[in-house]
Amino acid sequence: MSYSEDDVTGWSEAVANLHANTAHDPGDERRAYEAMANVWSEYGYQDAPIEVLRMLVNATEVGYMAALNDLRRGDLDDEIMMWRPDLAEK
Repeated sequence: MSYSEDDVTGWSEAVANLHANTAHDPGDERRAYEAMANVWSEYGYQDAPIEVLRMLVNATEVGYMAALNDLRRGDLDDEIMMWRPDLAEK
């Protein structure tokens, strides 16, 4: 199955909108960008069209920012204490 450039542009815009709606703190966008830049540069996949790469990076940044939002809300407090019991001592 093949997809048109318009399809890819539409998906990219949808991911960009999701990105904008997930970013609740300017620092989160910077953290997500830096983390995903490191991941993508280590992975080395650079052969896709720029629009596709932008969509993939934005999508992974959305996941990172969503995780930061979960942490901020305390959704993972129990898991964090299980993973890092030393934090309770501080």
